[in-house]
Amino acid sequence: MQLMLYDILMDEIFDKLKDGLRAALDDAGIKTATAIQREAMPHIFAGEDVIALAPTGSGKTLAYALPVLQNIDADGAVQALVLCPTRELAMQIGTVFRSALAHVEGIRTAVIYGGENFERQLYALRKKPHVVVGTVGRVLDHLQRKTLRTKSLRTLVLDEGDVMLKMGFVDDVRKILTFINTDRQNLLFSATLPHEIAALCREMMRVPVTVGVAADEDKPDVGQRYVVVGDSRRVGCLLKLVKSNGYDRYIVFCNTRFRAERVHRALTAASVNAVLLHGEMDQRDRTRAMAAFRKGEAACLVGTDVAARGIDIPDLQAVFNLDPPGEADAYVHRIGRTARAARKGEAYTFVAPEQTVLIGDYARKTGVVPEHIELDLSDCKTYTLPADASDKHNVRTRAEASAAGERFFLNVGKRDVPDKASLAKLVSTVADIPPFKITDVKLRDTYSFVQVTSDVKHKVGALKGFDLGGRRINVQVADSSKEFAPKAEKKEPKFRGKPRIRKKRN
Repeated sequence: MQLMLYDILMDEIFDKLKDGLRAALDDAGIKTATAIQREAMPHIFAGEDVIALAPTGSGKTLAYALPVLQNIDADGAVQALVLCPTRELAMQIGTVFRSALAHVEGIRTAVIYGGENFERQLYALRKKPHVVVGTVGRVLDHLQRKTLRTKSLRTLVLDEGDVMLKMGFVDDVRKILTFINTDRQNLLFSATLPHEIAALCREMMRVPVTVGVAADEDKPDVGQRYVVVGDSRRVGCLLKLVKSNGYDRYIVFCNTRFRAERVHRALTAASVNAVLLHGEMDQRDRTRAMAAFRKGEAACLVGTDVAARGIDIPDLQAVFNLDPPGEADAYVHRIGRTARAARKGEAYTFVAPEQTVLIGDYARKTGVVPEHIELDLSDCKTYTLPADASDKHNVRTRAEASAAGERFFLNVGKRDVPDKASLAKLVSTVADIPPFKITDVKLRDTYSFVQVTSDVKHKVGALKGFDLGGRRINVQVADSSKEFAPKAEKKEPKFRGKPRIRKKRN
């Protein structure tokens, strides 16, 4: 009885829509609203300013697209402007609007973004669209050229506001606000609400209503796992997981375009039908790559975080973080590419021993502790990848690592264990410490330093007296200032003795 009432309530939200919009929902097989649609749409219908917070893949685009289209006057000019941070997201939002209008006549949309022919987009604007979706930079360009006029604007939507902040678009958004009328409805949709975005909302909104969904509502069903693996084995690890699980639709994320290009070449050489996507590619190549991946012509997409926005592929089976993102928010957006449309998905993250601290960050953000899996990679080919030198992806500075927990000195080194991964595994097994709580490992010839988070430091004592191949382990709390202190610069030795004078030849 309670379930039937729930379905009726969902139908009541969609009953407010025009027949054409409801027909489009039927075509898409959408019968009930998601949690964020249920929370946001009544306020948007009422004309209120709304701040909507919900995770990736929760149906945010339809939550504002349906009310916007419901209120469009077919005889008017531009009445809704949707701003987003990336070209891929702009194209995806445009697709959602066009799909919703499949049974509605007389309402036009235009999608404008950088990297495409300006004249072609100008032609689309001259056809007097009612809804304009665009990236921040290209919209500002058209406003400054007066090729986009917004006198009739009723609704302004900021999609992925947190990403706009990270990509440095907030100042450009403020410039856009100076070109449009103040008598409008403002909507912000975002996964998170940083302080700077909250400040922007206070500037542009009038008594906004903040809505959101609980952590367990509309939560994508993603199985999160991680593998502790060195850089040279990561491509081999990826290929092994793909083969053993039979994946034929998956995304591989890298932190820089240089690594993405190298991984793409390695996968292609391994007979994987893969396409490449990063921000430095021409728009034509990016569009072609996305089209091939959407149509299923390519099994794999290798990309940077630009691929974490605007990709909505329902049958995507898995996401591989070949490089772990340095921020938990980026991790959420990456893994949110899978488990779309109520399907299940898998997410794998590859980390070095000193990067396992990030797993704890991801767990706190998602509420799920990723499962640690071990693979035998001895039969996997090694690949040399470019160093990930992007500062924004550095997982920890030494000062931050020193402050992240307690450091211990162990009297075991390279003579006792072959590498840092083996030492981390030893500590994890003997002391019963989750690998992601081991925040740093330093391995020297005859000794080592291991750092753990403060909540498990009491467990490290279990290592004391453990017999490792005839050597009993000794454990001491380390002086953090020694190992992490910067090395003093070597001074040039002073010249001693008389200088030699070369005699000139006659």
